[in-house]
Amino acid sequence: MKTISIAPATKGQVTAASTDGQTFPTTTRLLDGARYWLAKGITPDTSIITVWSSGSSHWSLRSTIGGAAKLTVEPNALGKPVFRLYRDRRETGGASPQSS
Repeated sequence: MKTISIAPATKGQVTAASTDGQTFPTTTRLLDGARYWLAKGITPDTSIITVWSSGSSHWSLRSTIGGAAKLTVEPNALGKPVFRLYRDRRETGGASPQSS
């Protein structure tokens, strides 16, 4: 199992730290962390868990690396965050994954 630890960063973001020492800012720690591990050659069926603990509030997210790497979160037409299929913006000329 691969892990991504998180710590507060700027408003709306956290700093994610992988168990191999890499850090990166993110708003979708599980999904971005999964893409990080996939790019490192970890098999898609490997489990990934993200855990957050702050005072009396605790939560965790779990998926396979392959499943989480396929998704991103973007606002819908009403501004509500929803899952969408991820497409690397470097490969699409900066277009959002589900522009419509």
